[in-house]
Amino acid sequence: MLHPLARTVVEDTPAGSWEAAQETATGEDSLAWMDADGCVEAAHWVANVDARIVRLRHQESSLPLFLDGPHAAYNSYVAGARAAWLEYAAHEALRSASPTRQRLLKGLAIAPLALARAAFAAAGFTRAAWFDNPLFSTQLGSPVLASNVAHWRALALPQTAGRALFWRNVCADVEPVLPSALRADGWRLLPARLVYLCDPSSSDLWKRNHVRRDHKLMRSDGVDWVPHAQLTVEDIPALRRCFRAVFFDKHSALNPDFTDAFFARCLQPDSPLELLALRWQGQLVGVLALYIQHGWLTTPLIGYDTTAPGPLGLYRRLMARLLWEAKDRGLRLHSSSGAGDFKRHRGGEPVLEFTAVHSGALSGPKRWMFEQIADQITQHAPALLRRNG
Repeated sequence: MLHPLARTVVEDTPAGSWEAAQETATGEDSLAWMDADGCVEAAHWVANVDARIVRLRHQESSLPLFLDGPHAAYNSYVAGARAAWLEYAAHEALRSASPTRQRLLKGLAIAPLALARAAFAAAGFTRAAWFDNPLFSTQLGSPVLASNVAHWRALALPQTAGRALFWRNVCADVEPVLPSALRADGWRLLPARLVYLCDPSSSDLWKRNHVRRDHKLMRSDGVDWVPHAQLTVEDIPALRRCFRAVFFDKHSALNPDFTDAFFARCLQPDSPLELLALRWQGQLVGVLALYIQHGWLTTPLIGYDTTAPGPLGLYRRLMARLLWEAKDRGLRLHSSSGAGDFKRHRGGEPVLEFTAVHSGALSGPKRWMFEQIADQITQHAPALLRRNG
């Protein structure tokens, strides 16, 4: 279930039943769960994020602010500007190359990467403050927050002196007010990801061959679904192993490394996420997290046992369940980024998502450097993202 201040509540149901009760999301503090365990360090929840959590409060409202720590240059992309725009792109370029080409590219890239990293540091990209950051891939924007951008920035000023400000997951197709509100307050929108959106209520979507085959696979015997209510702390190692098998071992260590504490928090009654798992031959072999905000459903956490037999189709099962849950609950689906061909074949429409940046608190030379890098990102990132997903 999701936090009562800002959620669509998903009540756990008996095994085998996929019915869920739904409540309208109304509040703005969808990240209040981070206050659990007396937490002030982001690494409590995500091992590869060095940041301190500060809670901004005004009347009945609150908002988390993340302040980069001394080792933030090595942060996951979810709270690391260098990782998001430099390291991840370099990693993906290497990963898609042949072994021979990888060795060549690594040698050629040493000097340019060193210079780029120095420029990012000099421009303040590695000592930033992050607004409304859930520490996972996708935050679904709040209309309430969008109407108070200038207020929240002013409230954060005592904490953010000398820091660039970042606001991730800005997308007009998801939250139409936020982009214009940020621009009006002096923020600059930098292209960050190509994400995939769809409306599961479309009858044409369910006529697609890929969707029909996946839906049949999802309901087939041999692999069982485990609802949130049946997962326990003893399952945490397997859940974390499934996530890491895909996002760390298969993709990149720049992805968020969710800790045991994070998974334990997910299993509590007021969790920010609803977890579903797959069990095959007595072992958990897949995990899917549902995150619901303001009429949208996304999955910030998905993974599976990559050593399991391919014909089981674990990823297809998980993504089919995600699509089905969105349809069943009357929600639009945000499929996040990556696996572009897979998502397009299942109705995903690619749109650019932005990270908003505000450099007003930076010193003159640092701000000049910051704007030069921002210009390069603005000029080159859209074409690269559309070409490579």
